[in-house]
Amino acid sequence: MKKVLLMLGGGFHPFEACGKILSDYLTETAGYEVESTEDRGRFRKLDGFDAVVIYTQGGKLTPAQEKGLLEYAKNGGGVVGIHCANDSFVQNAGYMEMIGSQFTGHGHMVDVSVEMTGDSEEIVPRVAKKWAQYDEFYIIEKRTDKKLRPFQYGWWEFDRKLLGYTRPYGKGRVLYTGLGHDEQAFNHPEFQALIHKGIRYVTKTKEKPLRWGIVGYGPLFGMGAHHANFINETDGIELVAICDKDKARVEAAKEEQGEDKEYFLSTKALIKSGCCDGVTAILPHNLHAPVTVPLLEAGLNVISEKPFAITPDECDQMIDAAKASGATLSVYHSRHWDNDMWTIRRLVEAGEIGEVFSIEHNMCGFGRQGQAWRTHKPISGGLMYDMGAHGFEKIFQIVPKTDANRTASLFGNYLHKVWWDTTIEDYARAYVKFGSGLEAMLTQSDISSAARPSWIVSGTRGSCVTTGDGVELKRYVNGAIRTTIVPYEAGISWQAYYRNFVDHMHAGAPLIITPELAKATIQCVHGCEMASKANKSIEVKFDF
Repeated sequence: MKKVLLMLGGGFHPFEACGKILSDYLTETAGYEVESTEDRGRFRKLDGFDAVVIYTQGGKLTPAQEKGLLEYAKNGGGVVGIHCANDSFVQNAGYMEMIGSQFTGHGHMVDVSVEMTGDSEEIVPRVAKKWAQYDEFYIIEKRTDKKLRPFQYGWWEFDRKLLGYTRPYGKGRVLYTGLGHDEQAFNHPEFQALIHKGIRYVTKTKEKPLRWGIVGYGPLFGMGAHHANFINETDGIELVAICDKDKARVEAAKEEQGEDKEYFLSTKALIKSGCCDGVTAILPHNLHAPVTVPLLEAGLNVISEKPFAITPDECDQMIDAAKASGATLSVYHSRHWDNDMWTIRRLVEAGEIGEVFSIEHNMCGFGRQGQAWRTHKPISGGLMYDMGAHGFEKIFQIVPKTDANRTASLFGNYLHKVWWDTTIEDYARAYVKFGSGLEAMLTQSDISSAARPSWIVSGTRGSCVTTGDGVELKRYVNGAIRTTIVPYEAGISWQAYYRNFVDHMHAGAPLIITPELAKATIQCVHGCEMASKANKSIEVKFDF
């Protein structure tokens, strides 16, 4: 367990609140032992600390305090400076030379457009290449004759300016970012990832790339190449093997992915080779459990394409196999990062519509179904097992994870009315009433001609309704309803799924798509169908 000293305090910034946000994140995400203090005397003796994170402003160090910090870094210690760390101890020439730059001014709080350099992955892997966060843009100037290695820039008044850099200092490393003015910045997921990875960099934490395989490179939907591309673009994981029972698909994979991979016609051969630490299984829905359970039992980590499985029992088989072997199991719910729910979730979490009591999600149109095996119920499970599974995962993003909501009553109406050349339903409405009283209704239809909003999320103080332009935010203000269109926030690439998974494997980051969460989506899809057939509600308990 790495031990981190978090030095806080000074003026003009909410140090206590931001220190708690960062300390909690580092403790829960990375398993670090974090000591937070405003006592500059701790600089005199830093033995036992793997890294020192400085988020301070103003002040002056005593000679003993400055000497202790500089010798710590020179002897191999890691130092991370945040925001006003270069507006601290400015009378201490040695400190300023070590931190490498000095604050010279800033403008108003704005949405800072952050850009990472092309080689930033070597320093802070799996941090987004571009993002925006509401922050105070720091203008800085160099305070050392030594070379700084930039990894982060931002735009200010039509000029690209340095925001973050690293440098060697003796045997140690120093990393600085100008981001991080207040709680909003410290709560931003990319900022948190940046500080986490920055600590890993200055502590010289090494990563051995995960050796990854793909099981099922089939021709439909281009999913083999889709996953291969995201794996190839994610630092910390490398594609080494592809398995498909169809020789033609293996040859196609060789053309697309190159001859330097290992290729297999059976999972038994792949397991026996020992070439992989884990695999992504891209298979028809009815094969998810039968194929992945032996992989998990062999100790391979597995990412299963969504939906997790067709029945909750199949989900349990996979979860039990993973637990027994100690393997990591997750499900590729890539749409977790779609901009519709990303924007709605931010508004809900900010309290804009009060307590949510109703969630409606509509995926409706009128047209012939035509997605090959997905229209055949014995293989796909039914209409709801594609986008419906994604829809329930999004619903669970805004359902509070309370004890009351770990139980629910399910009802549904699953119909087959028009497209008789398929074997799946063409209309399904799934209704979930959580233990707290919160309701969620998901409708998926290929026989509905009337347009409906994709999302209607209702709360005690307002609602969120998706439109073509963004989220229509309706709020009750002084007895009247006021409407604002909130533009969709920039969507995050689905690569974020692999970034999170690899961060979990390498750095202990919480797994966003846990098997328990993925199972809950199947409990809803399958359970509502069973309730429809029985024409009565059924009760379920979720494991998340």
